[in-house]
Amino acid sequence: MISRNERPRHPQKQAFTLIELLVVIAIIALLMGILMPALSAARKQAASMACQSNVRQMAMAMNLYTLDNGGKTMPFSHTAGEYWFHQLAPFLSAKDYKNDPEGHKEQMKVAFCPSAKKRRTTDDWGTAFTAWRFMEGEGSYGLNLWLLPQNTLYPEGKANHFKKYSDASGDVPVLGDSVWVGSWPSQDDTMPKDLTGETGYPGYPHQGGRFMGRFCIDRHKNAINIGFVDTHAERVPLKELWLKKWHKNFRPTAEVNIQG
Repeated sequence: MISRNERPRHPQKQAFTLIELLVVIAIIALLMGILMPALSAARKQAASMACQSNVRQMAMAMNLYTLDNGGKTMPFSHTAGEYWFHQLAPFLSAKDYKNDPEGHKEQMKVAFCPSAKKRRTTDDWGTAFTAWRFMEGEGSYGLNLWLLPQNTLYPEGKANHFKKYSDASGDVPVLGDSVWVGSWPSQDDTMPKDLTGETGYPGYPHQGGRFMGRFCIDRHKNAINIGFVDTHAERVPLKELWLKKWHKNFRPTAEVNIQG
């Protein structure tokens, strides 16, 4: 029998040595170093796919708008409540947004690319990573303004406008990632040196030779997402922006000059 003073002996537990702990920490750090880039790439890919879904929905909304308006897009306007993103809102299940954008921002989440969601407090252009703000609206995408009826803001391009949306072929861009609400891209436009948009161009001024710069931003690994007239959406590398047919007389080119 075991006496009261005797107790069973248990094997002595052996603790990790300092060297073993350092080895484990080093292995964990190595695994994190391997996994983090993969996780980051996966997050960026997911954001790009969500962005493609957004521009596709907005291209479809433009098609629905034109079906209700005799094959024509909305008139070009600088009046609050009448700009293109206000007019599209009812076709994006955001009916209240059209007349009260400030009070119903949550209805227009589709207007924001997940990679550029920061909102500004005053009217201003965006960057590759932030949204623009204009006419009480905010967003990450810009419209191909050649699809709107002729206007006085950029009269030099009068002959390039599509008179009706139904005149545009399915491969014409409707809208895409942009630092501003819209633009009039030309085959003669230069590529900006700064693809973030932080320096002002691509943004303003309204000046021939620079309009493509509003779309030419490094938002999705040297590419942007574009929605087209036939409602498909795709990721377009920046240099291939000049290969798309933006207006009626656009001459696609692979010869792209960098802005000096």
